[in-house]
Amino acid sequence: MIENNLIYFLKKEKLLFFLIFLFIILIIITRPPYEKILNFIDWNTIFFLSGLLIITTSMKNSNYFYYIAEHLSNKIHSKRILSIFLVYMSALLSMILTNDIALFLIIPFTIELKKIVNFDFPRVIILEILSVNIGSSLTPIGNPQNIFLWHYFDINFIEFVVKMMPIVFLQIALITIFSFFMIRDEKLEIHLKEETYNKRKFYFSIFLLITFIIISKTHFLFPFFILIFIYYLIFDKFSIYKTDWNLILVFILFFINFGIISEAEFINFLIEKINLNQNLNLFSFSVLLSQFISNVPATIFISNFSDNWRIISYGVNIGGIGFILGSLANIIGLRLSKIDKGFKEFHKISIPFFLIIFLTIYYILS
Repeated sequence: MIENNLIYFLKKEKLLFFLIFLFIILIIITRPPYEKILNFIDWNTIFFLSGLLIITTSMKNSNYFYYIAEHLSNKIHSKRILSIFLVYMSALLSMILTNDIALFLIIPFTIELKKIVNFDFPRVIILEILSVNIGSSLTPIGNPQNIFLWHYFDINFIEFVVKMMPIVFLQIALITIFSFFMIRDEKLEIHLKEETYNKRKFYFSIFLLITFIIISKTHFLFPFFILIFIYYLIFDKFSIYKTDWNLILVFILFFINFGIISEAEFINFLIEKINLNQNLNLFSFSVLLSQFISNVPATIFISNFSDNWRIISYGVNIGGIGFILGSLANIIGLRLSKIDKGFKEFHKISIPFFLIIFLTIYYILS
């Protein structure tokens, strides 16, 4: 019994164990000081994600997402139209909020929708994850890499949006085509069941979520996170218990491992060999580096060698779409959805999408 549970846990947590294994290898090879390891961790992001996880877990447990999903199922009757609606909604939310917050809202809602109507859940989830990456790239506040570029290069907000419009609209057109051909235009079958929901819990969690997002931009992030944790520990222990704490461990290991890799000598060796003054070189390097160390550390690293923020932004945002490690949003989306064989299914869609959009933009820039 214990052996079976261990095997199940190992299969379920493949990414976590890969990151632990990578951490051990990197520590043996590089032997970084203990203090430096802790400095690689972005603690503000860890506390912010932990707070988001607790609050959105409570929102999910309130069952109010089911109530909203029930109303939506009465308005839309086609699998394809429903899927495209969810994809566009994901992109829109990520433009207004950020990519991670959008996922914490849209994926629990999609999970509840799955209980009511029959649609291709795994494919829709993956399209939502891609859409969140696409939509968030439009604005300076859509994702962490854009926020960094916006502040680091002191870019005008409107100028940033205008410069990003071509690649965003191109990707939205492509994901619409993907959605159209991947999702059959069949009638939705609705299976409603009696569900109780806690409206008060849902709306209070919404209030906490909005407050937490606002406070996260101040120095009071950690104290407010502690207050949230204590509140739910006293009044809603179940949400604390159901929170995916392994995801937080994944992020901590992610920051450490790719912090170590970003300082590796071979990265600096590559920089010396590549002429980053050429747009195509800068774009390609930004894309490829994002695939290996994720687009946020790639953005910070490359910005030390070039002030061409537009091409850097093109590269790191496109780079977040291919391999799962390209963007933290990919990891969040797959963890929240828990789709079967998620790693494999994600790459069956993300890699073709990535190759098409990468080659198209490469051709446009050449």
